[in-house]
Amino acid sequence: MIPVTTESPALLTIKLAASFLSLSPRKVWELTATGELPTVRAGRAVRIDRRDLEAWIAANKSA
Repeated sequence: MIPVTTESPALLTIKLAASFLSLSPRKVWELTATGELPTVRAGRAVRIDRRDLEAWIAANKSA
């Protein structure tokens, strides 16, 4: 689970999401480009909803 504090944003940048996943920002961009990881767009800004990121992690766990 992604650490949540009173200061943590609901929407994460690609760089912050990559940090939480221990992946490169390029890989996170690839996941968003294929639609595997949903994004929120506001103009040119691309953000990832923290809940979507947590759902993606849960869906991609192996037993």
